[in-house]
Order: sequence, then structure tokens, then C-alpha cells
Amino acid sequence: MKAGENSLVPLINLLIEEHDSGPHIYRGRIISTSPLTVQPSNLDFDGSKKMPIVECEQLDFSFYIKGSDDTGHTRELKVGDEVLVLVFTDSMENYSKGKDFREDPLRKNSVDSSIIVGVIK
Repeated sequence: MKAGENSLVPLINLLIEEHDSGPHIYRGRIISTSPLTVQPSNLDFDGSKKMPIVECEQLDFSFYIKGSDDTGHTRELKVGDEVLVLVFTDSMENYSKGKDFREDPLRKNSVDSSIIVGVIK
């Protein structure tokens, strides 16, 4: 490190990596379908609700449905559905479907990069 260089940012990054590494999975409830919005089920330390996650993505499982004639169509999510949500390790901020993208090294494990992987029965 150069003399006089700010060492706070590398220290913060190190602490985040140590305490916030690995895949994150959480339970939530659909509170809106347009845009697709999930309310995480786990509460903050003070018992208040966490901020809803807006514009979530969802997987398309239609080809797994036996006898499905509809291509590219999943079961419609409904308000109140309890869902399982994954958080991408790398930020999806710069992602466009079907294209390579540059990750943002300052955004790791952001709930803004959430994808719904299924409905919990």
C-alpha cells in the first residue's frame, strides 16, 4: 500500500468478505407481482420488517412441468405466495439477458440481486 493511501476501504471489504461470504438464501412472501416484489420473512434485530425487495427475477421451470404445451411460461406467482429466494454473490446491476457483464466489485451479496427459485408449499 502506498504511503498515505486510504486503508479504510480495503479493511471494510475484508470485513464484509469474512462475515458476508457465500450464497444467501432467504424466505419471503410475494407482496406485489408488478413489479415482482418480495417481503423477506425474517425480521430485523428490533423486530421490524426488512425493506421489500423490488423487481426480483424468477426462474422459468415450465419445461419441467410434464405435458406443458406452453413454452416459456411459468405458474403465475400470486400475492401471499411464500417463496425461496437466492441472492447472487456478484451484483447483477450491469447484467443484460444473454450477454456477458462486468461485475461491480463494491457490491457483493446485495439483496437487489435476488432471484425467486420456487414457491414453498
